[in-house]
Amino acid sequence: MIFIKYMPLEDKTLDEAFEIYGEFGPNLRVPRKERLAKAFPSLSSEEIDDLLKQMKEVDGTVWTVAELGGEPKLGKQKVAEALQAKHPFLRNSGLARASFLATYYAWHEGYAK
Repeated sequence: MIFIKYMPLEDKTLDEAFEIYGEFGPNLRVPRKERLAKAFPSLSSEEIDDLLKQMKEVDGTVWTVAELGGEPKLGKQKVAEALQAKHPFLRNSGLARASFLATYYAWHEGYAK
C-alpha cells in the first residue's frame, strides 16, 4: 500500500473553509464535505477529510466562546482573540463567520444574558 503525504493546508484555505463550513440556510441541504469539495476542487478527498476535521475543531471553539456569552458579554475584540488563540488561521471571512456564529449561538441559547 502506498501512502501519499500532502502539503499542509494554507491558512487562507482554512480561513475560507470555515466560512463555507459554517454556512446555514439553504446551503445546509448540501453536505459540508460536498460544499468544501466544490469550493476547493484541487484538494483530494483525504485533504477534504482533514479540512472537515479541522473545521469541526473550530466549531467546538465557537461553541465554547458562545457559552462565555459571545460578543454581548465579551466584546468583539475578545471573541476574535479567543477564536484566533486556538485557530490563528482565522483572519478574514472565516473569522467573521466564527464570530457571528459564536454570538448567534450565545444569543439563541441564552448565554448572552
